Amino acid sequence: MELLLVRHGLPVRRELTSGVADPELAPDGLLQAERLADYLASEEISAVYVSPLKRARETAAPLAKRLGLTPVVEDDISEFDRNSSEYVPIEELR
Repeated sequence: MELLLVRHGLPVRRELTSGVADPELAPDGLLQAERLADYLASEEISAVYVSPLKRARETAAPLAKRLGLTPVVEDDISEFDRNSSEYVPIEELR
């Protein structure tokens, strides 16, 4: 068995919200998701697991569709700060 871990595509920049910050993918992120599907389409992938966050689900969607798979939403693989009211890109945390 081989396990592939993929980080979500580029999300839109979203500042402080009144609820949980869960931005969708930016146009570049959607393109990254399509390119990921192109790259992995020939691999023997039997399952796709995603966190419940929009950016993760949107990243996995093109690949899952191409492979005829339904992504399995798994709460335990969410980011550690998933309940934060502010999304801060990892690049800004350095």
